[in-house]
Amino acid sequence: MTGRAADGHNGAAMAASEQSAEQTRTAGLGVLSITFAKLYFIVCGYAVQLMLPRLLGSPEQFGLYSSAMSVVSILNNVLIVATIQTVSKRVSEDEQAAPTTLRQALSLQAVIGLMLAGTLFVAAPLLAERVLLDPLMAPLFRVAAAVVFSYAIYASLVGSLNGRQLFVRQAGLDLTYTTLRTLCILGAAGLGFGALGAVSGFACAAGGVLLVALLVVGLGRSGAGAPLKTWLVLMAPLWIYQLCLNLTLQVDLTVLKRSVAELSIGSGMAAAAAADVASRMSGFYRAAQTFSFVPYQLILSVTFVVFPMVSQAVAIGDGEATRRYIHGAMRFSLIVLCAIAAPISGAAMGVMRIAYPDAYLAGSEALTVLSLGMVCFALFVIGATILSGAGRPSVAAAIAATTVVLVVGCNVAFVRAVGVGDNTLLAAASGTSVGTAFALVTVAMAVRMRFGAFLPPLTVVRVLAAGGVGWMTARNLPSDTALAALLALIAGGLAYLAALAILRELGRPDLTAILAIVRRRRG
Repeated sequence: MTGRAADGHNGAAMAASEQSAEQTRTAGLGVLSITFAKLYFIVCGYAVQLMLPRLLGSPEQFGLYSSAMSVVSILNNVLIVATIQTVSKRVSEDEQAAPTTLRQALSLQAVIGLMLAGTLFVAAPLLAERVLLDPLMAPLFRVAAAVVFSYAIYASLVGSLNGRQLFVRQAGLDLTYTTLRTLCILGAAGLGFGALGAVSGFACAAGGVLLVALLVVGLGRSGAGAPLKTWLVLMAPLWIYQLCLNLTLQVDLTVLKRSVAELSIGSGMAAAAAADVASRMSGFYRAAQTFSFVPYQLILSVTFVVFPMVSQAVAIGDGEATRRYIHGAMRFSLIVLCAIAAPISGAAMGVMRIAYPDAYLAGSEALTVLSLGMVCFALFVIGATILSGAGRPSVAAAIAATTVVLVVGCNVAFVRAVGVGDNTLLAAASGTSVGTAFALVTVAMAVRMRFGAFLPPLTVVRVLAAGGVGWMTARNLPSDTALAALLALIAGGLAYLAALAILRELGRPDLTAILAIVRRRRG
């Protein structure tokens, strides 16, 4: 090789190395930015849920807000996830055509958003009076329709940024929206505008961030885009799966509100009084949900790791690596989930006392059951992600759809069986937990049939035994004050970890693996 050729070769190698290093830095900064934005969103979300009951002044008002948001959030979450993933995929496949793709996405989402928001606006009285038996909810649904429309378009803009790997800008928009949402909701409630004011604050924040996003991202440009069929083929499975997931997670609150109102009217109570009772119980149940969702939200990041790893292993036909990934992801998730859920379930009354006025202690028994049900749900979601990564999204969607039917059926049956009283909320939580347990067992069978792996049986036995120790410890310690409740939670968590160590489920290999991860991150 001549000197000039060698220099050229070395120069190309250096350029490639610098480009690779720049890509690594970009990816690392993007991950940190998005992670920070998501953590900020979770923290602010909990701030809203914990402060609203006090600002709204009554469980009935909090129940009204929660019932409306439970319905609207199902639409919003499906719109956000399905749209971002679809637009991101289309943009990343051909970045040169990103402006054209964005314009087409905005046009499509404007139509979808207008249809959904328009339907919600027009059907608000029917949904409020006939389905939820509470006319006071109609104005909340009509205001929330603006959120649905804004989300449909906003998700397209964020998806374009994601597909172009402009993660810092994406995180900036998310941070802006989270801040606006928190301030507007709490501000309106604090000024005394009640549940309708809180929903209006939500709508103002959604509209405000949409305007900001349009200024930051733009409208793209006209051009020959992909056929509509291409978009629908990508979006339809995502819509179905995400819709079923969100229904499983939140439909029980809607079923509870209707069932309580219906039973109260049947017992001779006036319709307005029955609606108040249903709203009050919905407020208590939503407070319990807030804490039961903690383990699921914290472990959700596992899905972003396990999906590409399983996809790659399946693509190259490495069955052993696939089984190793499944075992590792499921074992890690079960250990972490139970570390959080067992103490929360055990000290449920104390947990409610930490964050809410004493009236909300009525939801403590529901939290005891629901937090364990959410462990099943979180493990199901990870298992469904494994199936999707292996090219079986239809199986995951079918299990999710069946789970929704079971959750609704069990909630209706259990609440009707106990009636309106001290056990109503416990019955609703039990109905949801039966459904999520079914989802976990079914997805476990599907994953094991496909790969011959899921959760190691001995791990399940040991973790459940340790979870029982943590639960009993938290349950039997005093929790009659906020400080005592916090200490009970800590003691329950430590007892759980000690039991895992004694049972040799948690040992030196786990510590070595954690230290190795820390060293790699520092490097």
